[in-house]
Amino acid sequence: MSAVCEPIARPRLSNDSTAPSLLGSTTTPSTTSSSLSESPSRRYSTGSIPFDPLPSANGNGFFMTKYMELSNGDPPVPNGAGTGKAEGDSGEHLDIIVGKPYAMGLSEGINGHNSDPQRTNSLNGEKRHAAKATSTLKGDSDSKYVHKEHVIQLSSIEHCMPRAYIRVCLAYPLPDNTDMTLLVTRLNQFTRKVVDAKPYLAGHVVPAPNSESQPGLAEIHFTDHDFIAGHPSVKLEHISEADIPYDYKELNEMKLPPSLIRPEIVSALPEGISDGKAPVFRLQANVVKGGLIVSTYLHHCISDGTGMGLIITGSVLHDDFTFDRHLESKGFDTLGLNRRLSEFANQQTIVRRDLSWSFPNQISDRLFHHRRPTTSHSTRPKSDGRGCIFTFPKDRLLALWQELRTTAEAGDFISENDVLQALLWHHMTKARSRSPHLDRVSHSRLFTPVNIRSKLNRPLPDAYFGAAVDFALTELPMAHLCDITASNRLPALARTASAIRQAIGRVDEPYIRQAIALARDPDPNVDVRDLMGSSMNRTSGADMYITSWQKLGLYEATLDLGLGRPDWVRKPWSKDPGSCIVLPNDDRKQVTEVLVQMTVDDMDRLMQDQEFSAFAPTWVE
Repeated sequence: MSAVCEPIARPRLSNDSTAPSLLGSTTTPSTTSSSLSESPSRRYSTGSIPFDPLPSANGNGFFMTKYMELSNGDPPVPNGAGTGKAEGDSGEHLDIIVGKPYAMGLSEGINGHNSDPQRTNSLNGEKRHAAKATSTLKGDSDSKYVHKEHVIQLSSIEHCMPRAYIRVCLAYPLPDNTDMTLLVTRLNQFTRKVVDAKPYLAGHVVPAPNSESQPGLAEIHFTDHDFIAGHPSVKLEHISEADIPYDYKELNEMKLPPSLIRPEIVSALPEGISDGKAPVFRLQANVVKGGLIVSTYLHHCISDGTGMGLIITGSVLHDDFTFDRHLESKGFDTLGLNRRLSEFANQQTIVRRDLSWSFPNQISDRLFHHRRPTTSHSTRPKSDGRGCIFTFPKDRLLALWQELRTTAEAGDFISENDVLQALLWHHMTKARSRSPHLDRVSHSRLFTPVNIRSKLNRPLPDAYFGAAVDFALTELPMAHLCDITASNRLPALARTASAIRQAIGRVDEPYIRQAIALARDPDPNVDVRDLMGSSMNRTSGADMYITSWQKLGLYEATLDLGLGRPDWVRKPWSKDPGSCIVLPNDDRKQVTEVLVQMTVDDMDRLMQDQEFSAFAPTWVE
């Protein structure tokens, strides 16, 4: 016996005040009134099974569902497993198909061929399966939708991503007497639109079935219920003065210090991600006096910084792979929601295959120190870290870039970001070099995450929403990185910036396919999680990474709140030594902000570096 939750027809409602709203009114509209615009004289019933209304996007319809148990355990035949009756005043009956999702789907209304009684009764000559309702399930919201799991298989590149969340906070001022109910409504509406466009944002990342034989593999699971009603509403948290003893005006004047927005206060999810089931996406609204801090979490396995930018700015609503939840309401004959979600999941799997194959004659010269599942983790305690945001005046960085362009070798192209990375690498390495554990370390390696959408011979779309990142690797002697005296500063920075640019240029298709080849190797001793950064040694070595959020457009994110652009974009407080994030560009400010994370002792030495302070005169922690 197999239990399925099957949808039946959803008649349209007029613009009646009893029609449920987008945000989930539970008022049941009367089906005996003229609000049923397609058949005002009819009332719909399914025997003893009540059907509960569910909100539609345009507020003029409701879903009706029925929990069915198939007597022989077989799946329903096409076009349904049973019928409900539409009874008119004259006593006539119109069969309403109950059963197969692609016969009716969770449609916006009764489409033409499915409301044809002759077609319904004939079922194309196929024999109906006997079905009986096993429970009225009144109030059981989990039984209103088809529970078949839709599966998206992740790309090999996505398997290699860190098991962590991409975390972003956006801060907005709140006018006096703000209607918080309306504000949360707007935030829920924005979240609903985003999930409608990318249904799997309502799902979970879970271990793939073959992850036991090939450790680290994962995939996305989501159901109709996850998509329609399972995704939790935006949490609204009022932060106490004990947690943040400042109002928004004071926080704004302080440039929103990251140490005040600790993850345990502002985040909807815990910091760590277990090896089991983990939500794909969450959003939380945090209120302080006079302001709002919105935190967003996106699982790194399913996307990257570019993807986070596409979500927060709303660009994800308009790309080539946007799902149209309400297609039926536009008058089209469709397969039904459950079937369309299955096709969407299949499409998302296929799209990812461009990042899941390697050359048959693959040659590998990249160094990976992948984790082994049986290797015990080091018991060495983590160093105490600090995370500070340094501000670099844009005019000083521009002037330095122009100087280095004339110093670099003829024909060498270097970008402003290359110059900023070189500056950070030199001064951070100089500060770190005095750590006792680096006495015998001769080289430092810089890992730079690179957007690979345009790096393939057949480029991915700019709006590709999956994870599409690989690391460029630059290695230089410690002696060179620490030698930045006044007489040698420009040549040293120019050489380093050129080396960074050359490393980024080496990230091409053959380079990327090497990581994919290892990720595809069915070796139970290879754990592919965080594969690209597996050879990075930031604890006992001098390695580091610098990632850039500059071009993500996060300062354009209004979230449809009616509050304008955010004042600040921050990562919740993070103290991960040996890493940097160039924060998003804000065209209203004359500075570039960089989150620098180092051990306490190393950070103290960096702050005492007068040459570094000349470029970054202020900081906030």
